[in-house]
Amino acid sequence: MRWKIALILFLTLCLNTKQSSAQQKEGKAENVCIQCHSQLGGKFAESVEQWNKSIHKEMGNNCEGCHGGDAADIGRAMTKEAGFLGKPKLLEIPDFCGKCHIGVKENYSKSAHGISAAKTGAPNCVTCHGNHDIKKASLELINEKNCTRCHTYDRPQKIKQALAGTDKEMARLTAQIKDVKGSSIDTKRLEEKLFAARNAIHQVTHVLSVDRISAMKATTDKELSAVDESLKGIEKEIIKRKRIAIGVSLFCFFAAAVIILYRKTFLKPENWFKV
Repeated sequence: MRWKIALILFLTLCLNTKQSSAQQKEGKAENVCIQCHSQLGGKFAESVEQWNKSIHKEMGNNCEGCHGGDAADIGRAMTKEAGFLGKPKLLEIPDFCGKCHIGVKENYSKSAHGISAAKTGAPNCVTCHGNHDIKKASLELINEKNCTRCHTYDRPQKIKQALAGTDKEMARLTAQIKDVKGSSIDTKRLEEKLFAARNAIHQVTHVLSVDRISAMKATTDKELSAVDESLKGIEKEIIKRKRIAIGVSLFCFFAAAVIILYRKTFLKPENWFKV
């Protein structure tokens, strides 16, 4: 089995060398991690198939974002010089994911989940969020099927119920911002506020304390209310601009009609010498 893998890797290296030259001419950079794993097939390709459906891919986080290495050079892809980390051990998973999810890791470490994982390795990040098929953080992850693998659903259900209204409001405001984004009004500040509110809720959720989550919910709801008020102001401004645009269009239309009528009536040769 090992000699087969070595042979495939050698052939992949030869293929990548040719393709890299062509891609450099075209100005493209191929992800050699994805290419190699896909060609190896079987369990080696599963990670790519899973990643293709993940929120990580959607957000632009590729193999090297988690595992390190140089994804543009097969010779450096798995070298320490390029920062290759490889697959984390069981007890290393929280720190591995925590490189990016800093606030979540801090809260998780203080929770019953984190305290247990520090000793036994579980439950860790991938227990709930998946491995390469990383799921988008949402209340859908809190469900009876997932939670009852380890314990009762009582507390998770209370957490989910506490956050249901806030989660729904964040989704509504996100859609609303998307609708007004096409206008000339800058929505960056509101997007940042909404992102911060969502991030704060996601972080504190990992503490698994209903009281702390409820307290953060109250703060977040105030932030969402402020975003909602700002959006209402933007909608009024958009309506105002539309009315002005319609008014200008009507004025131009009537002005053009008057000019045409004037030209037809008063600029006829028989009217030139009329007083």
